Amino acid sequence: MFAFLAACAIVTLVGSDEAADAAGAVGVLIGSFVSGVLYIRGGRRFVGRERLAWSLIGIGMLIAAAGVLTVGVVYAIEGDAPAFGWTDMFFFVTYATIIVGFAALPHTQGAPLERWRMVLDGLIGAISVGALMWVFILSDLLVDLSDTSPVAQVIGVTYPFLDLTVLTVAMLVLVRRSAYRFDPRLGLFTVGIVAQVLGDIAFFVSGHSGSFESAEPLYIINLTAIAAFFSSAYLVDTAPPVREYAERNAPLWAEAAPYVPAVGMLVVFVVDTYLSPSGEVNRVLLAATITVGLLVIARQGVSIVENRAHIEDQRNTLVSTISHELRTPLTAIVGFVDLLREGGDTLSREDREGMLDIVHQQADYMSRIVADLIMLARGSVDEISLHVEATPMRSLVHDAIQSSGIEEESVHVDCPEDLIGNVDPARMQQVLVNLLTNAARYGGPSRLVRVSADGSDLVIEVHDDGRGIPRRHEVRVWDRFERGPNRLNAAIPGSGIGLAIVRAIAGAHGGTAEYTTSAPLGGACFIVRLPSRAAVRARTKRAESVSGLPSAR
Repeated sequence: MFAFLAACAIVTLVGSDEAADAAGAVGVLIGSFVSGVLYIRGGRRFVGRERLAWSLIGIGMLIAAAGVLTVGVVYAIEGDAPAFGWTDMFFFVTYATIIVGFAALPHTQGAPLERWRMVLDGLIGAISVGALMWVFILSDLLVDLSDTSPVAQVIGVTYPFLDLTVLTVAMLVLVRRSAYRFDPRLGLFTVGIVAQVLGDIAFFVSGHSGSFESAEPLYIINLTAIAAFFSSAYLVDTAPPVREYAERNAPLWAEAAPYVPAVGMLVVFVVDTYLSPSGEVNRVLLAATITVGLLVIARQGVSIVENRAHIEDQRNTLVSTISHELRTPLTAIVGFVDLLREGGDTLSREDREGMLDIVHQQADYMSRIVADLIMLARGSVDEISLHVEATPMRSLVHDAIQSSGIEEESVHVDCPEDLIGNVDPARMQQVLVNLLTNAARYGGPSRLVRVSADGSDLVIEVHDDGRGIPRRHEVRVWDRFERGPNRLNAAIPGSGIGLAIVRAIAGAHGGTAEYTTSAPLGGACFIVRLPSRAAVRARTKRAESVSGLPSAR
């Protein structure tokens, strides 16, 4: 098939006009037919929306092949065919079928407000591009088609909007099918759509007389589109595995993309009105500007409602988190205090000391939660006060292990005795306590704390032997009140603010906090890197005379 399309392309480039037209038309006809058959056949191995989508796309390709064949028959019988006429009904149906099919592909489902926001963004971009196309292409095309029938004029103007619609739908599907974002079938199909749009524009420009005989379509572009469609159809029955991507907020360029053509349209409208000698306003640009303005207002309304819902969710999460996190230690404290008050002298000294130790641990745990919440309430790392001093890192690690309540035997420490960190010891102990607590909650029985100097950078690593964090949650776990795959797991305690605190403290020190898979233990590994914070303590003569490495603990 590729060899056949390549042969047709060569003929269109080096052959005579008659041979080029024949080779281009035959290549598009056979390529569309074969692609349609492959889409339908490949879609049969799926069920549900996936099967329906590829079947509709295949039907659309078959209808396109029927349209090309019909145009060829009319041209052979009558010696010419209208550039825009009743035969275009085949291609209109093709566009409609492919748009419905491509939009029916299963993709990541978002919240209703998110879907409305995406639809409004798409409409803003589509209307703006459509208005610009009208000014620079369609208005001249209508002038060229002024001698043709009204039907030909309507058909000629409809094609660019269909091209814009199918291109917009293709882009939306590519963005929203996050689990298949790099699906080669979708990528190749989109390449075909883009090539087809370019071919349509070339045909519009050359078909201004309304006659197919005088038109000079660039078949090389159409054959390129057919090659992309055939490649996509050939791969339909070999669906790629579902990939898991890290959930993250949309980049700024993606949010601003629909507004770029809107700004361009507004600039064109202002310049066109200013340069008009009679001061006449372009009605198309005026109507499009007003429509886009109303859509922007509607979009901002949806965003306001969406933000309010998000804030309300955060507020409910905060109340739920605080009540859940403080209920357990408060229950223990109140219970043991009541026992101490009621027991009096009946309790042994060991029992009283044990109860007081538990009360102290729970009170210390509550104190850490309150301190974390206060830090989060400050919002910015610039507002976190630091008291930096030269701190022996090995001692700091041991203090953090004791504060975390984790058995020291379960934590292996790899830290040089002479490593000094120019850090805030209280804040860095808070970082280690949070990371060790996470390792105890979500990891296995073994943990590793490794502190080292990478040049002048201080690097702190906390490893565990658990399951790690699924890829889709690798970014979100750093958000406040986010617990990744355990967000709905009430059996595992946690407030979802520990990692947010870690990143905030690291940022206040001018550093970063990242997640990766642990190489030595196979679970999670959290890395805190603080630039220009490491130093080595001067060794004493006695220490220099001691041979061997320091012990692991």
